[in-house]
Amino acid sequence: MAFRKNYRLSLFFCFFLIVFSFSNFLVKENRNTFNATYSIEISSTPAKAIKLLAGEFSGLMADYLLLQIGSFIGSNSHVSNEQWETIRKGFDQAFELDPYFQQTYIQAQAFLAWDANMPRAAIKILDQASQKRPWDWMPGYYCAFDHYYFLNNFQKAADIFLETAKIKNSPVIIALLGSRFAIKDKRTQASINILELMLKDPGLDENNIKEISHRIDVLKSIDILDLAIDHYKRIFYVYPSRLEDLVTSKILARLPENPYKKEYRYNPDTGEISFD
Repeated sequence: MAFRKNYRLSLFFCFFLIVFSFSNFLVKENRNTFNATYSIEISSTPAKAIKLLAGEFSGLMADYLLLQIGSFIGSNSHVSNEQWETIRKGFDQAFELDPYFQQTYIQAQAFLAWDANMPRAAIKILDQASQKRPWDWMPGYYCAFDHYYFLNNFQKAADIFLETAKIKNSPVIIALLGSRFAIKDKRTQASINILELMLKDPGLDENNIKEISHRIDVLKSIDILDLAIDHYKRIFYVYPSRLEDLVTSKILARLPENPYKKEYRYNPDTGEISFD
């Protein structure tokens, strides 16, 4: 009896295994020919009207929109320009519904600025996030980066970096980036003022104090050289061919030192100086 019972169980197990294997084969075959994608449906209703209708559920509605956007982008290998425009509207609506939610501007930066090549749309949301979250340095950081990297606007990038550097607990690197871009527009005094203000922060460690102090020194040197180069051009109507000409022409007694122990890089065609 025991043998017969075990025999039946074995037959049943073999039959189940065959059916399972065959079913699994059919599922895989169907998957190869089935292209599953998510659709995205964003209402054309103005964002403010949606917020009014959502009422106390505005946060949940914002979460739903972000989830829908993420699911759609993740399930489609190609997103058309028309679909990206729909996604942009979705981000605008999500931000209006919950302007304090950090993930909205983070996802907008990731998807709109990089994937969709729509940096201006991302910048719009980042600007609004900076206003709604004045304690948060990240929107300003992303916004300044987009102006620099995507729009090649060094002046705007410098302004935003320097303004963002004033936020409490913002990384020192933001002020250093602002000072770097400000040099390209010869607005070094604003950078010096920001960095000198940061030096008064009692929470800075020794390395940060050293880095900021060096940057202040080099900015002051750049300021001296810029003024001397402008003076040289007013006299000789051309930029000096090399920085040493500022000394030989007696405009400067000597060239200021670079605290980074490197020579200043100088472009005689534009009169532009860089230090690192």
